[in-house]
Amino acid sequence: MNITRRIGPIGTATRLLAAAALLYLAFFDGASWGLEWYDVAVGVGLLPAVSIAFGLGARRYASGPVRFTGSAGTTANCLLLVGLGVNPYTAGGAALFYGATLVVAAWRALPGCEGTVLSNVVLGRDDQLGCPLFSPIDEVEARLTARRSASGGEPRTAVSSTENT
Repeated sequence: MNITRRIGPIGTATRLLAAAALLYLAFFDGASWGLEWYDVAVGVGLLPAVSIAFGLGARRYASGPVRFTGSAGTTANCLLLVGLGVNPYTAGGAALFYGATLVVAAWRALPGCEGTVLSNVVLGRDDQLGCPLFSPIDEVEARLTARRSASGGEPRTAVSSTENT
C-alpha cells in the first residue's frame, strides 16, 4: 500500500513525542502504573465512538470534508481538550485516546487534529479540526515543501565520495 505523506518529518516527530508523553500520562497516574476502568472506557470506547459519530454525521450532512480549522475551531478544540484534561474521570482516557490517535496520525502521515484521525481512517474521510499544536507545524511544513517544489525540487546535498565510485 502506497501512502502519500501529507505531513513532514517535523510533524511526524512532534506527533510521536506528544503521543509518548500522553501515553505515559495515561498509564502512570503519578503514584503507580495502571489504568482505571473508566480510563479504558473513555479512551477505547467513548471518545472513539464520538469520533466515528462525528465522521458519520459529516458524511451524511456535509457535501465534502469538514474544515473547522479557523480560530473558532481551534478555540473549540482547546476548550474540549482542557475540559477533558481537568476532569479526573476523563483525563486518563483522553490521554489514552489522543496518544493512540497521534501514533496513527504519525504512521499514516495525516495532517491536522488527532481528534479526527480515527474517523478519517475508518471512514475514508479528510475532516479537519483546528489543532493548536499541530496545525501550525503542518502549515509551515507545507509552505516549505511548496517553496522547494516551486524552486525546482529538493535542496541539493553534498555528494559523498562513495557515490562517485
